[in-house]
Amino acid sequence: MELIKKVKRIEVKRCFVFSQRFTSKKMRKAEVKNYITKPTKETFSRNLTANKKEVLKLKEVKLDKIIFAEYPKRLKAYDSVEWYIGYVDADEIGLWKEAGGLPKSWTRGSLKGSADKLSNEIRKNNSKYSRIRAYKVVPEIIEFKSIIKKEKYLLPIVLPGGTNASCRRNMLRMEGDIDDGCMRSLAFVISGDRKIKAYIGVKVE
Repeated sequence: MELIKKVKRIEVKRCFVFSQRFTSKKMRKAEVKNYITKPTKETFSRNLTANKKEVLKLKEVKLDKIIFAEYPKRLKAYDSVEWYIGYVDADEIGLWKEAGGLPKSWTRGSLKGSADKLSNEIRKNNSKYSRIRAYKVVPEIIEFKSIIKKEKYLLPIVLPGGTNASCRRNMLRMEGDIDDGCMRSLAFVISGDRKIKAYIGVKVE
């Protein structure tokens, strides 16, 4: 991992809430009733701008409330570490167990290993995994990759390995666990990236 710049915790919380407006059905229903569920390529940039404006208006207490409602352990984890923007190698971090409907065995090790397995299936004409979420979503994300990578509030969020035990229970212990942005990270690696820019949580000594 390469830590570049220390950032305030609120930036990471904004990142999570902002990204969930595009990925979380639960949060769309509770917090973003007027949001277009499946943006097209033509509307994607406009939706980013509009949603970011709304998220930046939120005080940290409101962000905490939204994060807590989504998953209480996440808020505790975010508040327990110091945050940096930096780069992580695809072979030193891991996905959530069964992220995006992937077989459990595919997510046992590193992001790189998971991405290689999914990439092999995407290249097939008739993959038996064609109905899982990751198989459908990752190619769509790759289409928007050039836009997504320019937006700091769409960076993946990486916690120290083992911070959230349920995230990768019975999986290999990695240096970091992707808490948010698993599908984006898969898309980046499958399309050629070996290092990923991310918000990186570091345990306080």
